[in-house]
Amino acid sequence: MRILPIGAAFLVALAVQGQPGPVSQGHVVGRVASASDQQPLPGASITFGGTRSATANDSGHYAIDLPAGKYTVIFRFIGFAEKSMALSVPSGGTVTLDAALVPSTSQLDMVVVSAGKFEQRVGEVTQSLSILPASIIRDKNITNLNKALDQVPGVVVVDQDPQIRAGSGFSYGAGSRVMMLVDGMPILSGDIGRPNWTFLPIEDIEQVEVIKGASSVLYGSAALSGVINVRTGWPVDSFKTRATVFGGVYDTPGNPDSKWWGPNPPLTTGASFYHGQRFRKFDLVIGGNAFGDQGHVGPERIAPDSLVQDPYRMGTGGYDHRVRFNFATRWRNQKLKGLNYGLNGNVMKSRSTSVFLWDNLNEGLFRPSPNTMTNTMGTQFYLDPFVNYTGPKGTRHSLRGRWYHQDFENNNDQSNANDMLYGEYQFQQKFDLWGPAVVTVGVTGQQVASNAVLYSGDPDGDGENTATNAAGYLQVDKKLMGRLMLSAGVRYEQFKVNSYEQAEPVFRAGATYQVFDGTFLRASYGEGFRFPTIGERYIITNVGSLHIYPNPDLLPETSVNMEAGIKQGFKFGGITGYVDVVAFQQDFDRYVEFTFGQWGADRSFANLLGFGFKSVNTGGARITGTEIEVAGKGKLGGVELQFLLGYTHALPVSTTPDEAYASTVTTTGAVEEVSYASTSSYTENDILKFRVEDLFRSDLGATWKRLSGGVSFRYNSHVRNIDEAFITFEELGLLGDIGIKEWMDTHTTGDWITDIRVGYALTPELKASFIVNNLSNEVYAIRPMAIEVPRSFQVQLAYSL
Repeated sequence: MRILPIGAAFLVALAVQGQPGPVSQGHVVGRVASASDQQPLPGASITFGGTRSATANDSGHYAIDLPAGKYTVIFRFIGFAEKSMALSVPSGGTVTLDAALVPSTSQLDMVVVSAGKFEQRVGEVTQSLSILPASIIRDKNITNLNKALDQVPGVVVVDQDPQIRAGSGFSYGAGSRVMMLVDGMPILSGDIGRPNWTFLPIEDIEQVEVIKGASSVLYGSAALSGVINVRTGWPVDSFKTRATVFGGVYDTPGNPDSKWWGPNPPLTTGASFYHGQRFRKFDLVIGGNAFGDQGHVGPERIAPDSLVQDPYRMGTGGYDHRVRFNFATRWRNQKLKGLNYGLNGNVMKSRSTSVFLWDNLNEGLFRPSPNTMTNTMGTQFYLDPFVNYTGPKGTRHSLRGRWYHQDFENNNDQSNANDMLYGEYQFQQKFDLWGPAVVTVGVTGQQVASNAVLYSGDPDGDGENTATNAAGYLQVDKKLMGRLMLSAGVRYEQFKVNSYEQAEPVFRAGATYQVFDGTFLRASYGEGFRFPTIGERYIITNVGSLHIYPNPDLLPETSVNMEAGIKQGFKFGGITGYVDVVAFQQDFDRYVEFTFGQWGADRSFANLLGFGFKSVNTGGARITGTEIEVAGKGKLGGVELQFLLGYTHALPVSTTPDEAYASTVTTTGAVEEVSYASTSSYTENDILKFRVEDLFRSDLGATWKRLSGGVSFRYNSHVRNIDEAFITFEELGLLGDIGIKEWMDTHTTGDWITDIRVGYALTPELKASFIVNNLSNEVYAIRPMAIEVPRSFQVQLAYSL
């Protein structure tokens, strides 16, 4: 607890250092605006000679007192290229310096906020960070953000759970190690810590920023392996309107025997809209989405000897239907410049299914195993009130809150509902301490109330659970000699789930050194700490013949992440971009894995032997690897190009493969120890379960006059290790003829997936596109026993004004 007083003393020291000395002063005022239409750019950063700084208020104006002399002034704003201007400040006088910024054309000049919670050039960030532009999402007609993340190097989504550099495995959707954010605030479910991808306001996205590696200092417990921040934008122009309608169809699977439908294939349809408008003192954004998907997974099979005439029941199979609406409002106070406040919100109603296991490798590949499909009716919403104040001398105060409500009515006794209240106050100050420095201080609080049949493994057995969290953090970012960027931070966080509580400090530090104009060396160290969710501790349910048990004794897991890398900018003709190469290592302790055993807590008639899965602490783990990423954009002749590609190799291993991390009691009373080695189907090199070790991602988009097109390539290596129990259960006939051993024996390399798109601008506002996903119609699974989508075709009509 001495950390926070030390941080406060440090802030006082910085404030004293930041006071102007008794030298002659001049006054500088100005306005920062977009060059295209002169609309203000609120929040733009202005630095003077690398020693002083200011921030534009909501009308784009700034003001600062400076010692008389000559300065090089740099203006920065997200999505725009930085601009450098010379300035001479007279003693006792006032000088005006306005700046008009143009959109960024260099990848290294792109501005991000996720790494330090303030505007930074991507080249100066001390951690690995990838940027997914909104253009890829819109051009590919992506309606679910997890499909967009398939294009980010180092990222794969397994059973709705994001993996960054093999940091996670299969967990039945509980306890994500990647923090999901919308505009910097958490959007993981309060009870089980999982993202709901369809709920994210995808039509409003400005860009998606992905931090790789432990980020718990700024973002808390769930950021053990990284952060995905979905950033929406406020209107910069007077108004912007987009609308999209589309329709699609699934093709016959690459394994024709598995086609479950007749002459009418399953369809997808949808529409979305966005409108953003800037009034004199009021900003408004509204958006929405309606989507219908009849699903590529069919209904359960019925035995041929049943009384049903058609042995394949044509009932309800996999589907996803939803309607969502979101809004954002911001009032800019005219009396106190720099003060703004507002309310944002998002609401969705949905009906959908999820499938745990396929039926078999032939006619049942695109059908669920009996009793493993869950039907869900969902209602979700969040409301985000906020107040921000940006002062003229680099001071910023931010007070934000979120009420996040989820209510899911599931079959199979799996209904659950929760309310999460989240609040954060943040203070940020830009100082002059032998050069520019940014100090960020914040406190957060979160409270969750959960009412769920699904989580009735709590001590009272009533499914009523609570979780609270409180934290304080401090981060200092400092630039020295104009080339060295240093970053260090600390966080102290306290958790409580029902009666169990624990607190932990975490630290991080990093540095980036600009060797040449386009060359950046970096290194970083970060600690992580993740507290188990309500769901991981208290879930009790079954999926078909597989039972899932609670573990109220589950302990927090910790990690240490280290990496070193180099980012090199390049320019070839009109093409600019960067190449990023990094080596990384992350060590875990008390690593939580979803593990099979004879836990025996529910020896009901349906599960007399007490077999099943639960989350347990499995000892130590280490992930090492390398990654290379290339991103760029520009013009080649008359063709506009944009590309993002990368390759990631990770080696995720257990460092305690023979350690008995639990014990089970058999029906005969014998005690058997549980370890990595005893529960794994593949123990060579001690590879962790359900990990994708090698990933390749690439997307290339091109526009020439009215014609546009693009191609995406993805490679996922096959999972090599799963729970041995799946194979054993199949051999005993408890999972039917699921074919998991055959699949694992025949899928030992990987899958290449190709998507293509072509578009034509019918008018400057109207564009028609044709999109083919999974062009070669691969039959593949990222997680064994969960089949992925076959080839599909879509036609899209997009309007933009």
